[in-house]
Amino acid sequence: MLNTKKEEPAMNDLCKKEDVRLLVHEFYAAVRKDSILGPIFNDVAQVDWDAHLPIMVTFWESLLLKTDRYRRNALEPHLKLFKEIAFRQEMMDRWLMNFDATMDSHFQGETAEKAKDWARGIAHNLQRQIRKQGGLQIKEPGG
Repeated sequence: MLNTKKEEPAMNDLCKKEDVRLLVHEFYAAVRKDSILGPIFNDVAQVDWDAHLPIMVTFWESLLLKTDRYRRNALEPHLKLFKEIAFRQEMMDRWLMNFDATMDSHFQGETAEKAKDWARGIAHNLQRQIRKQGGLQIKEPGG
C-alpha cells in the first residue's frame, strides 16, 4: 500500500537570536488577542509594544542563549501591576497556555523544553512574590 500522507517537516530547536525574536513576537501577538490577558496588557498596563518587545527578546535571549544582556528587575513592573488589580490564577494559566502553544507551533527540542520549564519557574516565582505582597486571589472552582 502506498503511503500518500505527507510528513510535516521537523521543527528546529530554539538556538539563535532570530528564533527568540520569533518566539517573543508570536507569543505576545497571542497575548494581545487573548480574552483574559489582552485587556490587562493593553488597557490596564497600557504596554508600549514597540518598547516592550525588544526588552522581552533580550530577557529570553539571556535565559535561553546565555547572552547575559538583560539588566532589569523583571518582577518590579508585575508586582506594581498587581497592586492595582487582583491577580487570578487563570491569568497565569492563560499566560502559560499561550507560551506553550507558541513554542510548540514553532520549535521542538531541548532548548524549547527548557524555555517551557523557565516559563513555569517564572510563573511560580511571580505568584510567590504576589502572595508576599498580599495580591494573590485564587478563584474557587464554581465561584
